[in-house]
Amino acid sequence: MPILNSSYRPKNRLFRNPHVNTIFASLLRFWLPRPKFERERLELPDGDFIDLDWSRKKRKKLIVVLSGLEGKSESLYSRAIVNYSNKKNWDAVCINYRGCSGEPNRLLQGYHMGASDDISYCLNQIVDKNDYESIGLVGFSLGGNLALKYLGENKKLLPPQIVGSVNFSVPMDIRQSCERLNHWYNWHYKKWFMIPLNRKARRKKKLYPAKLKNYQGFFMSGDFLYFDKFFTVPANGFSSVEQYWEKSSCKKVLSHVNVPSLIVSSKEDTFLSENCYPIKEAEKSKNIFLELAEKGGHCGFIRKAFEKSSWMEERAIDFIEKCLSKQKSERHHFSYNDL
Repeated sequence: MPILNSSYRPKNRLFRNPHVNTIFASLLRFWLPRPKFERERLELPDGDFIDLDWSRKKRKKLIVVLSGLEGKSESLYSRAIVNYSNKKNWDAVCINYRGCSGEPNRLLQGYHMGASDDISYCLNQIVDKNDYESIGLVGFSLGGNLALKYLGENKKLLPPQIVGSVNFSVPMDIRQSCERLNHWYNWHYKKWFMIPLNRKARRKKKLYPAKLKNYQGFFMSGDFLYFDKFFTVPANGFSSVEQYWEKSSCKKVLSHVNVPSLIVSSKEDTFLSENCYPIKEAEKSKNIFLELAEKGGHCGFIRKAFEKSSWMEERAIDFIEKCLSKQKSERHHFSYNDL
């Protein structure tokens, strides 16, 4: 598909700055109402659990929300997309990854950039236990990588209810994204992530000291290379950090994605390296749509302060509804003009 020109335009000069956009979207939209969630616990085959938070309108169509690193149903962008989905008459469910629902998970294994098997299990359970006719996936950052990896890996096994996906600010080359986050202008984001990640890792080390014997992190320490090498790799059974990066990056399976999937990224995203913009993959694929905005930050895309809904959730639901419309008209894929 040709690369799409984005309709996103900041209306306030403040949001031309990528850091203002990123921080405002994730931390400062305090006026967003909290959805009334109903929690469902899924017991996983390995003895662990994942909590789903539902916001139902009793419809036959569902938006599945996959948050970013250390995200959950209470994250501001999760609340935003759930509220907007409900407003547009979609049910919504947030998948809280292992250890992200407010309660530590039971096993050493946790969530990570490539844990698409957990997403697959959750989606199969959602389909089996409910009567949804149409399902759309919306992923943010890490969640976008998981969504695209899941779609690419399960090309022949996807539930037919899945009509499409929208994925924002996807770090699909994990190695290079880690290197980008080590730049000085990202130090505050890196430390913000390191606090909860190291807190969880320290708890795990007390329970599994032998398996995490080389992990020595504390709340503000390290970077993603250190964390992945000494925690993510041994905790999740990888042989090396290079194997973890290689197996977890969704980019290598994009060509297998067989439902319409929109990837939205800002050209000024300080988290993403050049390899995270899959221009060649999108041009060769009938199902991958790449939309590049000049501005927007990382999972930001705020137009002005105090807007009731942001461009990000509006774009997501608009694309998913177009997927649904095309499916109902029995067309197999979009043409460029459909968007």
